[in-house]
Amino acid sequence: MENALKRRDDVELFTVGPYTGAWIPWAGGMELSLKYARPPDLPLPMNGNLPVVPITWVETQLPWKPDLWINVASGWNLLGRPNHGINAFIATDPHAVDYTQQRQLADVFFCMQTPYMKKGDEYLPYAYDPILHTPEDQPRNYDAVLLGIHYEQRTGLVEALRQQGLNVHYGQGPIFEEARVIYNQAPFALAWSSLQDLCARVFEGAAMGRVVVTNRVPDLGKFFDEDDLIAFSSLGEAVEKVLCYHERPDELMAMAERGRRAVEPHTWDARVSQILKVAM
Repeated sequence: MENALKRRDDVELFTVGPYTGAWIPWAGGMELSLKYARPPDLPLPMNGNLPVVPITWVETQLPWKPDLWINVASGWNLLGRPNHGINAFIATDPHAVDYTQQRQLADVFFCMQTPYMKKGDEYLPYAYDPILHTPEDQPRNYDAVLLGIHYEQRTGLVEALRQQGLNVHYGQGPIFEEARVIYNQAPFALAWSSLQDLCARVFEGAAMGRVVVTNRVPDLGKFFDEDDLIAFSSLGEAVEKVLCYHERPDELMAMAERGRRAVEPHTWDARVSQILKVAM
């Protein structure tokens, strides 16, 4: 989303947030490549694992008065309400985080998963970046790829496919350009959400021209038909469908193209336009 905001000529962006260098407090803590560690314009002081900072203090540090605050809220937020500007929250993880307090502070509250929406929320689904998530020519080194936290159900899917002889790259850590290179080395992009959330890798995998393999969740049908990707409701169904299309390369390529066309309008640039239209 930050890149999409920076691409606009009508937005002046100033970023604020915690910054720990290459280390991030995700999945128990992990190190990212330093080239992907982007410090915000205003790195915030830390108190324990996360900063506890009033939004009114941040206002005193800014070069101008914002018209709009966009709080992208996973597990950390500024405290209170600003004295100036519209206060908008984006609930990135409503399946895992309680946003009761943020809803009370928000002038506009965007929720990214409809099963977890409350009255008054605006629906803002995940998306893909049209610069980062693109098809590219790479050697086929894998049959399938899944980059992300190793939830139990994801590990089960990877192991089941490996038992059938497929070469699956299963890792976490690579992001942005590194992730694109890896995904483009396989025809299948695997996904399995933790609860009822439609995760970002579904949008990203389809945009890169991979056949997405994902569990059925309530929001999936808002963006894709069943023949745009491989949807499943059980481990057995997932394995059976992957093996079926693995043996049918022409049908696999046609499905990948249908998925790419289906996801094409759903860029972060489009989401930013929606945010500005609703909030301003």
